[in-house]
Amino acid sequence: MQYLDKLVSGLAVELHVPEGDYEGNYKTHVDEIGKTRLSVYAPHYQGMIIPLQEGTLVEVTFWDDVASYSFMSSVLQRVATPIPMFVLKMPDSIRRVQRRNYVRVSASFPITYQVVEREGLGDLLKGNMLDLSGGGMRFQAKVKLDKGSILYANLELPCGIIGTPGRVCRVEPIEDTKYFSVSVDFYQISERDRDRIIRCVFDIQRDLRKKGLI
Repeated sequence: MQYLDKLVSGLAVELHVPEGDYEGNYKTHVDEIGKTRLSVYAPHYQGMIIPLQEGTLVEVTFWDDVASYSFMSSVLQRVATPIPMFVLKMPDSIRRVQRRNYVRVSASFPITYQVVEREGLGDLLKGNMLDLSGGGMRFQAKVKLDKGSILYANLELPCGIIGTPGRVCRVEPIEDTKYFSVSVDFYQISERDRDRIIRCVFDIQRDLRKKGLI
């Protein structure tokens, strides 16, 4: 099966439970891989194990250096000891979700930023995000920034605040307003922070699909 070899012990995965009492996203790791099933450690939330029932449908997502992947599965068995685990059905197929040309989604989150100047960082300014991807963002600014300038931005995302340098690649006035649309490529961002942003983008996509907007 294509991409099956990417499922390995220790792989970090995210379980998405689409409905029910424990609807949500939970991070965990793969324990063992078999021919027809795989086991993952039971995820925790606020210090408590998520008690998914046998038969619960889950979407499993994982990442590598070039893309992300997902497949649908279900809980076949719950294991309580010695370590709480879920045994999941091995998927019939694994879908490659995204290449590293990055999916961009509309997003409205507050940001703060400082332009890098010769003397150091400039004044702390506020903006509002307009869209987001793993490669960059576009935000609304009150001041016109120079194309090619470097800034340091703090993104206030649902997964937490992420600070990253960015390079301004496009600046356009927003029609009938006093604001500017500023497009930024993430500049020297850590892969850990980029992965956090990509996961946030996936969560936004899920919500939009659930609402029938995409």
